[in-house]
Amino acid sequence: MNTALSVGGLGIGLAVLVWYLLRWWHAQKAVKTGKDWRSLSPLASGIVLGILAASCAGGLLGTIAGWVRSISNMAGDKVINGATGTSTQTLATAGVPNLTAGGALIVLAAFASLFALWKKIKDTSRKPLAFGGVAGVTVGMSPGIAGSVAIALIPLVNEAGNSLLGIL
Repeated sequence: MNTALSVGGLGIGLAVLVWYLLRWWHAQKAVKTGKDWRSLSPLASGIVLGILAASCAGGLLGTIAGWVRSISNMAGDKVINGATGTSTQTLATAGVPNLTAGGALIVLAAFASLFALWKKIKDTSRKPLAFGGVAGVTVGMSPGIAGSVAIALIPLVNEAGNSLLGIL
């Protein structure tokens, strides 16, 4: 599902990222041995999974990513309009390449693994994983630096999947 990203939707994705990163940063101030960068891995994993879901042209994952982007757009547009009185606009999305059959296989394996392991994931990691997915679907498809991650990630996933298909 190809839903355009609005300024409000981008704002929701950025708000999720800033909220989690500020909470992480504040929690790390109490640690004397240095920052625990590994504790950001659920958020980063969610972002990657969100980008992968948003790269799906259709199907269940693409439809869910489109719904997440639509809800983020509506909520963010209402917040921006209510807070500032300004109407938002639609952004150009990053020119993300299409998934190949091999890339789709990798994406399917990643989400199947997530669903299989969901009950085994610590409760403290589930929320950052889910909200990272929202950030990936929104911020990951934006133009600019964040969209560059998606533009680099999808060919990498496609190449890994095509290599896997070549082995099998």
